[in-house]
Amino acid sequence: MRRILAIVCALACAVLGGFGLTTPRAAAAPEGCPKLYVLAVPGTWANGVSPGFLADVTAGLGPETKVQYVGYDATAFPWEKAIYGKSKAQAVANTRGLALQMLRRCPGTKIALTGYSQGADAAGDLASEIGTGLGPIRPGQVAGVVLFADPRRSHRDNLVGPRLAGQGSGGPRLNGMGWLRPRSFTICEPNDVYCNVPRDHFITRIAGYLAETSDPTPSQILQYQHEAAAILRELLTLGGPGKIVQELGDKRAREQIISFSRFLQSGSHSSYRAFQVKPGVTAVQWANRYLAGLA
Repeated sequence: MRRILAIVCALACAVLGGFGLTTPRAAAAPEGCPKLYVLAVPGTWANGVSPGFLADVTAGLGPETKVQYVGYDATAFPWEKAIYGKSKAQAVANTRGLALQMLRRCPGTKIALTGYSQGADAAGDLASEIGTGLGPIRPGQVAGVVLFADPRRSHRDNLVGPRLAGQGSGGPRLNGMGWLRPRSFTICEPNDVYCNVPRDHFITRIAGYLAETSDPTPSQILQYQHEAAAILRELLTLGGPGKIVQELGDKRAREQIISFSRFLQSGSHSSYRAFQVKPGVTAVQWANRYLAGLA
């Protein structure tokens, strides 16, 4: 009887195996696939060739992590390669493309995003796209996000460092970070107007709005409308059309130009190596430790 059962089992295994019903084996990851793929997007005029302090943010993350600096025009004005809106759109597309290229080859690899200034604007837009389910990358494929001096920083974002009264000069993202919010963090030096413009600095906010819409992205039309409506609504609540004229008049414009000039001279926008988000921990150190812990 035992010999008959053994023969029957052998025949059954052979038949089932022939029909591909054997126990599946886990597919081995392709050779050279990292556990974590960090995409770092530098700021304006830095370009992927010169990543600036992001080189410190991504230094020594471990053997299971691969770092890629994202190249793009990284310009802002019409007389350069591309105006701000077009340059940022290129950064978003390049970052998305690199992430998808890695995920197709290495499905088990997790993506991390970090960026500074215009690079944070781009990385944050991509993170929002992913977190709200609007793109080809799933939220579960992203391990974490760290943004520095994000021009679209919102009160809703997870802030690392002291509490801030303002928001980003370009206005907050309409849908935030969605499912990525718990693992997305933003860092802003309090005197950095790009990520912390006072809400009553309407000239600066309008300038930020115009930069964001300088080469409109069709998928962002609702975002543009939302920010324009917010600026107009807040101006109207000040006391009607007369007050609007006063707020946008020569005196207020001069005040904000002077304030912005002082900000540029202060070096706040480039102080993230020294800026401490908590006693004894700089912004760069915090971000480096966070990214290192994702692998």
